[in-house]
Parts: sequence; structure tokens; C-alpha cells
Amino acid sequence: MMFLKTGPLRHAFLFILSTYVAVDVMVKYRDDTKHPHISSRHWKRQETEDWPGQAEICSRREGYLEIGDVAGLRYKPRMKEGENPWNQMKWVGEVAPCRVKGHLIDKLDDERNFRRGFALRFTADVDDRTHLLPWILASKIDLNQRERRVFVDLGASYINTSLNWFMRMYPCDFTEIHAFESNAHLLQKPSRGFDEEANIMDPNPWSYMTKVTPEATQWMLDRIKIYHTVVGDEDDTASNSINITRFIKDELQLKETDTVVVKMDIEGSEWPILRRWINDPEMPKIIDELFVEVHYNHPSLAMYGWESHGEITKQNAKEMLGDLRWNGFFAHFWP
Repeated sequence: MMFLKTGPLRHAFLFILSTYVAVDVMVKYRDDTKHPHISSRHWKRQETEDWPGQAEICSRREGYLEIGDVAGLRYKPRMKEGENPWNQMKWVGEVAPCRVKGHLIDKLDDERNFRRGFALRFTADVDDRTHLLPWILASKIDLNQRERRVFVDLGASYINTSLNWFMRMYPCDFTEIHAFESNAHLLQKPSRGFDEEANIMDPNPWSYMTKVTPEATQWMLDRIKIYHTVVGDEDDTASNSINITRFIKDELQLKETDTVVVKMDIEGSEWPILRRWINDPEMPKIIDELFVEVHYNHPSLAMYGWESHGEITKQNAKEMLGDLRWNGFFAHFWP
């Protein structure tokens, strides 16, 4: 390599070599879907600090349970006493002290029963989901790049509740939807799909571009599979119950390379399932994002039948969600 002894040629060679290496790195890492999941337990080694002391706090379980004077450490340098906008002004949730899978996530708002909009009278809908919108994982990374994109709705109720919300609001084109509802009278597909082409209006300079509110199209309905089965932690033919962990792993054969979003609202049956998932290192790798209504007994929710959940407290629910995050689940309280 005698030609490298001349200065200009040597510089040109080094420039070409460095460019090749940079391009190779960009190609390898440009797809977020191929990145390994960042375990919450390894946060200290993976992330830089958003605020002083964060790495130490988020290297412990207590950081994800939001125990202690976390708020004081985060906001002491810049927030005046009595001027916290998340007390009442903000409809959307506050950012949590610790990242999950390397991304910001919403704070566990147990003071308002995890229902900011309803608690603060921004809405009369106890199932309002507005506070979740800024924290959806698919708004941070592109989950559409994966070939198989699956939504699993556990406790779907009517098609116009959570199923419709995820089809409309979640920024991912699901190739499969698996909806579980034990009551066959509640969940049924519409008799026909919505015709998008027939709903187009002439160009409108003001606002309306459609004749009626769009619904689920036939091609989307064809992707939905409905199961009138009880979701549980074990298979039981007598009670028509299915082991949902086995179903996800063995029947659907979902992998870490798939996009998997799960919503769970199964009226108290979530507790043994979530305990199993916390102790199963494969599940936070398979599930990209988890929305779960963790049921507990509280006087303010008695009118909705939550007094039936016995001695389970709101603190128990918060700890469950914190433990899910600590173990790597990008989990939110639903709704």
C-alpha cells in the first residue's frame, strides 16, 4: 500500500473508510424494531440521566413504584411550591420518573384512581382515555415496520368500545386482531363492513370530507377473530376458560420480532395472569405495549361494582403496575 504514503491519497482513503463504517452502522441500527428490548433493571447502564439522581433511583424497584420524594428530586430546582400544573390544570398525565424500554411513560396517577379526565371533571366518561395518548409506544417507535402486527383484546365487550378505539386511535396497522369476550351477546361483528368509497364527499373547503362517521371496513373486519371464551391463567373446559399465556406463546406463536399490543380488562381475573407474566422473562419481550385495568376495592368506584374486589387496594394496583414496568413491560393503566 505504497500509494498511501502521499498525504492526499491517505486522507482520501481514510475518508472513504470512515464513511463506509458510518453507513454500515446506520444500516444496522436504523430499524428500531430490531433493537433489543431495554430491561428496566438495566436502566442505569443503558440510559443517560434526564434529571440529577435519576439513574440511581431507577436502578431500584422503588423508582418504578414511585415511592419516596421522587417529585421533590425531579422538580426542586425549577417548580415553585403550589404551582404544579398536574394537580388540576393538565388533562394528560405527567411523565413518570423512570423510563421503560428506554422510553418516557406516564406517571401512575393513583391519587385520581388512574382516571385524570374523569376525576378532574374534564369529562363525564369514566372510561376516558385522553390522558394516554401522549404516551403510546407506537408514537415513539414505528411498530408498522414489522411484518406481523397483532392486537389482543382481552375483555373486548362491544365492538364500539376498546376494539374500535384501538382501530382508530392506535398508530399501527394491525394485521391480526384477536378479541376475547365471554358474553357472546355483547361482542359480534357487524353484519357488513363499512364502504369507504361510498362515504367520500366532494372536496369541502371547510371541514367535512365524509357523509357519515367512518366505521370498520370489511377488510378490517376480516382481520378480526372473536373468541367467546373466559380469559384465565389456566385451561379449564368446565368453565370455558383459556390459559392466555399458553395461547399467546403456543397457539398464536407470537415472537419478539412481532408487533404485539395487549389490552386487558377481565374484571379481576388479571391478577394471577399478571403475576405469572412478571415472573416470565419472555412475556415483556413478546408484548410491546400493555394496557391493563387492574381492579381494586375503593369507595369512589363502588357505583361501578368495584366493591366486589375484596381486600385488594388501590396501592396494590399501583404496585402491580410498577412491578410490571420494573420487569420490562411498557404498561399503562386502562382506560
